[in-house]
Amino acid sequence: MIILIYYLRNTEVIFSESFISRFEISGRMPKVSVDIPKELYDDLMEHVGENKKFVNLSEAIRTAIRKMLDQLDEIDRRHGRI
Repeated sequence: MIILIYYLRNTEVIFSESFISRFEISGRMPKVSVDIPKELYDDLMEHVGENKKFVNLSEAIRTAIRKMLDQLDEIDRRHGRI
């Protein structure tokens, strides 16, 4: 969670309208290109690979996003927004 919040606050995420249109038509997952600090990348990669927690970097990032969204939903529930 802390890694992802740092990651989201310190990176740019860019989606183009044409890409989103292609996603809706094709049904494929959108691709996101981001810049992250080297030290954050290195820390994350210590958990990625054979016999580690995540098979690949994409899976690690997707898992972190899912966990963060679950936590944000819980916060919203506590504040009566859901």
